[in-house]
Amino acid sequence: MVVGEKRIWEDDDEEKEEKQLILVEFSGIIDSDFLSKCDNKCKILGIDTERPILQVDNYVFAGKYEGTLGTCVIFEENVEHVDAEGNNKTVLKHKCHTMKKLSMIRTLLTEKKEGEESIGGVE
Repeated sequence: MVVGEKRIWEDDDEEKEEKQLILVEFSGIIDSDFLSKCDNKCKILGIDTERPILQVDNYVFAGKYEGTLGTCVIFEENVEHVDAEGNNKTVLKHKCHTMKKLSMIRTLLTEKKEGEESIGGVE
């Protein structure tokens, strides 16, 4: 999954939108095709922090940024091309590359009791 968008305020109070693609790797998923069922909608809390939280449908994930082993290349599918026989042909187009990923582990949320300390820096 690739997500990301960041807003930056410039000195003259104008809002500048900067898109940043992030490679996300999930672990602890029960349903293997849940990403195709969620219509690419997710909620992210603390994307600029060391421990972002991501919600996709009813699943909640806690993560951290890590380096990758080598370079990850991300392609975009384009199925609008038709071959000589009239069949749709999938063409891959280079979108970006990265050497970092956001590793997300499925997390079960529990209610924080009064006076209880947070575990792992996540509240």
